[in-house]
Amino acid sequence: MPKLTIDGRECAVADGATILDAARAAGIDVPTLCWYPKLPTVGNCRICLVSVEGTAKLLPSCATPAAEGMVVHTESQAAVKNRQGVLSLLLERYPAEEIPADRGRNEFEDLVHRYEVPRTRSRELPLRTGDERPTDGIITHDMSTCILCTRCVRACEDIQVVGVLEVAERGEHAQIVVGADGNPEHAGCTWCGECVRVCPTGAIHDILPMAKLKAGVMEQPKETVRSVCPYCAVGCQLDLEVRGGQVTRVVSPWIEEETPNEGSTCVKGRFGTDFILHRDRLTTPLIRRGWQRGADGQWRYDAASDAVATQFPRRGGPWELVEEEGAAAKDRRPRTNPLRKRMDPGADAALADPRDRIATPREWFDVFREATWDEAMELSAQQLARLRDTRGPDSLATFASAKCANEENYVLQKLFRAGIGTNNVDHCTRLCHSSSVSAMQRALATSASSGSMREVEHESDVIFILGANTTESHPVFGAAIKRALKRGATLMVADPRRIELAARADVHLQLLPGTDVALLNGMLHHILAMGLEDKDFIAKRTRGFDEVRAAVQRYTPELAESITGVPAATIRRAAELYARGPNSATLWAMGLTQHHTGTDIVTSLLNLMLACGMIGRWGAPMIPIRGQNNVQGASDMGAIPFAFTDYRRVDDPQVRTLYAEAWGVDPAKLDAKPGRKVTEIVGKDSPVRGMYIMGENPIISDPDVAHAEDWFLGLEFLAVQDLFLTETARCADVVLPGASFAEKDGTYVNTERRIQLARKAVEPPGQARGDLDIVLDLSRRLGVPTPYATASEVFDEIARVTPSWRGVSYRRLMERPAGLQYPVPDASSEGMAFLFADRFPTPDGKALLVATEYLPPAELPDAEFPFFMNTGRQMYHWHTGTMTRRSTALDARESTATVELNPLDAAELGVQDGDEVSLTSRRNTIRIAVRLSDRVARRQVFVPMHYREAAANLLTNPAFDGPSGIPEFKVCAVRVEAVKPALV
Repeated sequence: MPKLTIDGRECAVADGATILDAARAAGIDVPTLCWYPKLPTVGNCRICLVSVEGTAKLLPSCATPAAEGMVVHTESQAAVKNRQGVLSLLLERYPAEEIPADRGRNEFEDLVHRYEVPRTRSRELPLRTGDERPTDGIITHDMSTCILCTRCVRACEDIQVVGVLEVAERGEHAQIVVGADGNPEHAGCTWCGECVRVCPTGAIHDILPMAKLKAGVMEQPKETVRSVCPYCAVGCQLDLEVRGGQVTRVVSPWIEEETPNEGSTCVKGRFGTDFILHRDRLTTPLIRRGWQRGADGQWRYDAASDAVATQFPRRGGPWELVEEEGAAAKDRRPRTNPLRKRMDPGADAALADPRDRIATPREWFDVFREATWDEAMELSAQQLARLRDTRGPDSLATFASAKCANEENYVLQKLFRAGIGTNNVDHCTRLCHSSSVSAMQRALATSASSGSMREVEHESDVIFILGANTTESHPVFGAAIKRALKRGATLMVADPRRIELAARADVHLQLLPGTDVALLNGMLHHILAMGLEDKDFIAKRTRGFDEVRAAVQRYTPELAESITGVPAATIRRAAELYARGPNSATLWAMGLTQHHTGTDIVTSLLNLMLACGMIGRWGAPMIPIRGQNNVQGASDMGAIPFAFTDYRRVDDPQVRTLYAEAWGVDPAKLDAKPGRKVTEIVGKDSPVRGMYIMGENPIISDPDVAHAEDWFLGLEFLAVQDLFLTETARCADVVLPGASFAEKDGTYVNTERRIQLARKAVEPPGQARGDLDIVLDLSRRLGVPTPYATASEVFDEIARVTPSWRGVSYRRLMERPAGLQYPVPDASSEGMAFLFADRFPTPDGKALLVATEYLPPAELPDAEFPFFMNTGRQMYHWHTGTMTRRSTALDARESTATVELNPLDAAELGVQDGDEVSLTSRRNTIRIAVRLSDRVARRQVFVPMHYREAAANLLTNPAFDGPSGIPEFKVCAVRVEAVKPALV
């Protein structure tokens, strides 16, 4: 550990550290331009040169190792003179005359002012050119300010591992360009904004779609508020820039901060949050016409009392049903529609906003009238109480939200358990990872990840990803996995599609949809045959291994090949790589879980993992990659039908007593039986006649949408709390305008159990209220004790009743911006980055292996329906599109529903890219545009889930996994037919 002196301060640094590292650790500011944390050092800008006593020439501090006894002067006369010379040379190709006289607008201009360099240029050389992207609606380049530091090139290659940008030409002609043919799409650009983040001059910058602003707004003083991305469960932290009471821009936290994303974002996080400013935002409560408040103060529905109400069915309106819209001919505009001209931030108009295409039609609001909050809340409380008292507590149910904060989900489940008396509480985990929960609870008595994303990036030797398109659905984590490959990790991917990670993988197990149990049993069979199992771990840490050994005995790789289509040799290779590790990470997502045998599939994966001992140590994490930003937290908060917080079961009388005492209610008030799951609540035999939905859109997300929509239309009462008039909200009796992620305080839990605090940046629009405020109001009206008014006070109660969160508080989270990974049992605990080093949280500390047998999907292709259909997410959209399709940038990138079709199948059908086809399953038909893609195998198609006008779930099979209730979204049989264009 060498010691050196820098500007009179003695510093000690680790071996191998540079002079710049030492200076930064000591808080000494050495200027840099080409250098950036975590990027490869190139040492080409010469700004960071410093004087070292005993050395005749200046040395680059970014590339010179610190040595024992060095005496360094960072602001010596020679160093300053050098910097002035370098900056003067750079100004020769920079619009120096545009630099304000009193300040710099970026890192480079700040240095020009700091070293008092004349802001002039000789004009002998032209301003630099390069990639300009004149039609890009997200990122634009003004290369006249480029100084060729190459940060953007290195960030794209080394942080995002995409490599879109490169340096072209040489000498004075050198410039930054997009690779390949100059088209960023062809070069693989994902519009993540990493180049925007690292550029020191603003040569690469965002177009600020959020700033539909009058001139001068961007010059107003800004406030920066830390928040958490509202999309996937990577849990990226974002900094929201606020001016004039509006969020005007999203920027990254500093790269060296300890955040889940280390400051990186994906296109959705950086450029896709402008939905909060969309003109569709609900700003006042709405009551369906026909509801009248009588002289006795009671609300009653009478369609005859309102002329508009008489024109439509009870829950209908001036819109097509999703089924009708799906079967209709589609607008044949291009599937991508980037903005054709730059936005003018000073314009007062809507800037030709493409979101008008999917904005809520004005006529949808005709069946509602604006109401006061007191009217809307009184009506909701009265109807919930009426159904509770006349039809019984189980006639009511609530859907909580994986997009809402922990505090809001906690109070909502408390309201229905303590105020209504039912456990009919669920949320979208039922439709994504509930089979993981059921399998993990049985095997491990837990349902959260055992490790961390950074662990995968830096420590795992083998990364096994199953049914997870990580680079599209969780792009920041996907980039970390790609960085792991650069350091030498081995990647195995099990997926029916040749996704990006499959193309990069050492082994791609391209199995037939729904055959995962056969694949995993075949891998375990080979591991046992080779004697590669972890015998010591099995003996000390597990139960049930002998039964599993017997069950997999018949699943030879050859049998597995006959079922899965994966060559036996490939299965053997994958099995050996995984078992030999030595540290193998196990990651999976909804490609594994959304099957009618989902619990069996995850169980067979857990058997493989436990038999190889790939859990309980650093570098071998188990991570079920969560899909929504707080799906883990909502489950932790008890927004599930069988458990309170911390997964303590509702049918345990001691647990019920504990919560009743904490909530100040009679234990007899709490239902002793588990409630109905999402898929049971909307079932044909469901007793549920009234619902309260917070931030969910089940009419699009449920399987067999035609049935789901019909079921919701038949309810006696429906209240929806949301940001927009969604396909579900338009059927409601009461619509309550809630707050977006930027408009409230709250905590969220990411996919690695990290509890993070997001702060309120702006007020909700109009009369919209915070979601917690709404639920607390309703709770009080229904007589539920609510001795708190703020999210922080609610969190204090959560910590008191949740053992694994007991040591967490808002104060601690403010002191620890990176958050805390639970369990945090007391205030002295710093959380746990990985779990199960010594035991599992089962009664005997051992994990349970459970024998599983392969069962085929609930339906298979045949002569009438010859294609497998798979569903999932795209890079530029998310969930039911409620938010992303109201984002200028995201909808511009992917505006049209498409079906991925193998080119050979397309040729047989006589269709080309962009043509319209009909997809027909045993349940319904949709019309949709073709996207030719060799990512899908022959006789397989992939349909994204985000588009109402071509709702994938009109087609999907409502066959449910028994233990978890998850539907089979990933496999259904369809027919693909060309649609002849209409004659004009």
